[in-house]
Amino acid sequence: MKTYNIFYALLALVIVSCSKSDSDASTPEEEKSKSIDADYVMLLNEDGMLSTQLLNANAEVITLNPETSTLIEKTIPDLSSMKGSSFLQYHKTDNCGGAIVQHDFSTDASTEIVVFNDLMDCDLTATAITFSDNSIFISYKLVNTNPDSYMVRIIDAKSADFSFVDVGLDKKPVDLAIANNKLFILTIDELITDENSISVLDLNNNTLIHEIGLGYDAQRIFKDVDDNIIISYEELHTTLNSSSMSVVYTQYETETAPNFVNSTSNQFDISGNLYYPSISGQHSAYAEIPAVYDFNQNLIVLYAFENFLTESKRDFEFEIGTTTAVGYDQENNLILIGYKKAGTSKKGGLLRVKPAPEPAFIDNIDLEGIPYEIIVN
Repeated sequence: MKTYNIFYALLALVIVSCSKSDSDASTPEEEKSKSIDADYVMLLNEDGMLSTQLLNANAEVITLNPETSTLIEKTIPDLSSMKGSSFLQYHKTDNCGGAIVQHDFSTDASTEIVVFNDLMDCDLTATAITFSDNSIFISYKLVNTNPDSYMVRIIDAKSADFSFVDVGLDKKPVDLAIANNKLFILTIDELITDENSISVLDLNNNTLIHEIGLGYDAQRIFKDVDDNIIISYEELHTTLNSSSMSVVYTQYETETAPNFVNSTSNQFDISGNLYYPSISGQHSAYAEIPAVYDFNQNLIVLYAFENFLTESKRDFEFEIGTTTAVGYDQENNLILIGYKKAGTSKKGGLLRVKPAPEPAFIDNIDLEGIPYEIIVN
């Protein structure tokens, strides 16, 4: 049993290091293999509608939870963001209106906010959304002004009344990330140069304090576990220190790009490893496969289905089509792989796999929709 890897030498070092750590540990054998009860929330694309399926699990078994979430089913959102057990979604309602729904699955409570109803006779496109404990941030573009207007709206999520502040930008906002009490805004100069920049907003006073030029083709930004901002391109990523604004560049070798630039996932474990669906390239017959990227080692491990499932299980028992969501059960040390079934099926499933250096299939459960996000409560 093995996994495909890109940085072969680095992967060998990781395996040796992990093995040594395990052998030196004084943890009793029964504690190493203990099974912890876990609750998973599967957000599913069920024929264009966002639905939920609750699951009960431990290290050995996974079952459907007969309880249901109070989250009201809606169409797949125009924009979404996830942090911990909280899921945020935005739906455009008309040319000048939208609705935000924030649901906390730990309490099963929803808050719905109507946004942009203060704007009249407008043509508005929301471009990105994120949130903190107290605020919701949504960037947008107005095209009925001359020139076009770009804004970030900061909504007070704790206010009983709809309370917000709009901050104007001189370039189109593309993506948002929060770190160190700052909002980092990925922008593009779509009117003149097509170059990207990072604008930094101090959340203490909602003032723009810094701008960094990024060149061309920056695709997305997100925060890692160390409060750095990762700026992702096709051929490299930049790590921006959210305090000092210093940068470190990581260039990929030919055909070794980790491809998280093509994913919206921001699911990290406590060690800083990112879990996401990756374009498989030559490593698998499936279009997208689960991937884990270690930012400390600059190492990607690809979990090709061919390496831990027999052909019979892949093609007939589980009918795997492609990977659609990837998560991680920290307590039980299991990778959670959401997949769409093959062909024209509108159904999917969830596989659980023990990670490298000894990857192994644990179990599978079929689902009535295609996994959209995986939340571990």
